[in-house]
Amino acid sequence: MIRNLYCFLLLLLLTWFAGTNAMANHIVGGELQMKPSGAAGNFEVTLIQIWDQNNLVVSTPNVTGNRDPEATLYIYRKKDDRMMGEIQAAYVSVKTIPYQNKACASIRSLNTSMGTYRGNIFLDPGKYNDPEGYYIIWERCCRNDDINNIVSPGDNGMVFYLEFPPVTVSNSSPEFLPPNGQYICSKRPFSMNMSATDKDGDELRYSLVTPYRGNTTPDDPYGAANVSNGYPLVTWSRGISLSNIIPGSSPLSVSNSGMLTVNANKLGLYVFTIQCEEYRNGRKIGVVRRDFQLLVIDCNDETPEKPVILYDSKPVTEVEFCPDRSIELSTASSQGWAYQWQQNGLNIPGAVDASIVVKDSGSYSVIKSFVGKCSRDTASETVHARFTEPILAVITSDNPVLCPGGVVNLTANGGNVANDLEIEWKKDNAILAHSGPVLSIRDAGTYLLKITNTADGCTGTDTTNISKDDINVVLPEKTGVITGASVKLVPAISPPNANFVYSWSPPEGLVSDSKVKDAVIAPQSDTQYILSVTSENGCVAEDSTLVFVIEKIHIPTTFSPNNDGHNDTFKIIDTKNRIEEVSIFNRWGEVIFHSKGYAEPWNGTFQNKPLPAGSYPYIIKAQLQQPVEGSILLLK
Repeated sequence: MIRNLYCFLLLLLLTWFAGTNAMANHIVGGELQMKPSGAAGNFEVTLIQIWDQNNLVVSTPNVTGNRDPEATLYIYRKKDDRMMGEIQAAYVSVKTIPYQNKACASIRSLNTSMGTYRGNIFLDPGKYNDPEGYYIIWERCCRNDDINNIVSPGDNGMVFYLEFPPVTVSNSSPEFLPPNGQYICSKRPFSMNMSATDKDGDELRYSLVTPYRGNTTPDDPYGAANVSNGYPLVTWSRGISLSNIIPGSSPLSVSNSGMLTVNANKLGLYVFTIQCEEYRNGRKIGVVRRDFQLLVIDCNDETPEKPVILYDSKPVTEVEFCPDRSIELSTASSQGWAYQWQQNGLNIPGAVDASIVVKDSGSYSVIKSFVGKCSRDTASETVHARFTEPILAVITSDNPVLCPGGVVNLTANGGNVANDLEIEWKKDNAILAHSGPVLSIRDAGTYLLKITNTADGCTGTDTTNISKDDINVVLPEKTGVITGASVKLVPAISPPNANFVYSWSPPEGLVSDSKVKDAVIAPQSDTQYILSVTSENGCVAEDSTLVFVIEKIHIPTTFSPNNDGHNDTFKIIDTKNRIEEVSIFNRWGEVIFHSKGYAEPWNGTFQNKPLPAGSYPYIIKAQLQQPVEGSILLLK
């Protein structure tokens, strides 16, 4: 009996513990975002959860946590609340939200972070085309038990809500700026930037609205996929309404620019919702709501001395610096002070020293507080940091391509460079020994121009890439052609297969068109032919060849070596000395005469003895033609 009771109590304890972890009391705010992603109809949906790290439990093999590994978001049609689809958003990342007053944050155990979930979905334009639009919700239970401005906060869920137009309307939802880690000092003016940005440039209108509590409960903490019947609102505590969500001499309100302001007079933790409506051409096309909560505390009235921002050891409210450089802003340092730098009103993560390196333009300020006690903090005047006017550096070239043997001139700023500006040229990152406004180059490469203002060190740069046309044309030194015949001139051209323009000259003797690569010629006399090759970049390469004309070789058919002084030798008429070799044979194929060249004609003898009458075969080898074979008839 006792054992059974023990098991029952253990089971009850485990069930309670599991249910506690399932509840989302670590979530203190958040919102939804939506934007197109890739092809038409594809969207990326982001769920932002703002967490109280003190209540966040990350699951391990031995511990069941309350940080959901994924979240299910539901899509409904506005006109009839019909469910259209769902999105699975997976946990992506988390980052800490820095508090500007570290001592108060530590004493009050304020430890806040922002988690991101993301999912993708295709919304068919043929299905999501209702002109009244659609909405996405995510709901979860439960809120913190210690919220002061709503009834039974620990039993209340939360609903994050976003409206979007039919997907035929190109649109990205407004995106709230990340919140600062802030709290409210009672009876002191407070402001906080809760504005959003919109990629489409639509008009944004802000208002405070009552948060949703949704349909979840501690026993059923997750939103369900069903037809929406609306989402119940939270019930305000007695004395609280939409007009004084955080009560005080100036209750919580939001400006047209999204700035929250309040002068609270009652301590506690307060939840609220900022609604950002998106208008295009006067028509509302979208809505996004941010759930959030702020703590009002009783701050010590002691205030640190107001910090002063220095640049080059001098107080400044305006500062200019070079876009390619950084500057250091600083304030007086002390071990008893803590610092939080801001850019454009937002805390800069990790910027908690007495100085900061600034690389971007913007409005900078520093919040100073005490290290060892929670007291009011104080802010510096804003310093507006902006980039100086850029140094003009522009390279112009008289030709983007180097031609063979040519020169390209690179000119800085059209040749007009002031005397107080210093010029530096580089080729392929190597500094050149030239500082004038015009650089003459003969080599291809990447050239960089750097112009420096010697007064403030600001620079401007430009680069240009100069390529080279390596055209090469080769023709034979000379070519012979027999009178009345033609010959083809075939040049060797590199690079091959390029889109070149060809031109042969002179026109005399050209059989083919003058604009072809391989020319056919039949000159009447010796001629020097020139081929010009022009690239697409206008570069020209040339080569020439001498084409000489050779008269035909006249070979007789008979001769009679009888010493009568008439036709006594086998005389071949070769006016250009083209004959290279002559061989004459007997009828058995024996060589009876052989000559290199043909300076001495054959006289009809073999070994100084006259040969009998008959037909004798010969082979004549000559330049520019195939060997000639025939027979000579020797007569007596």
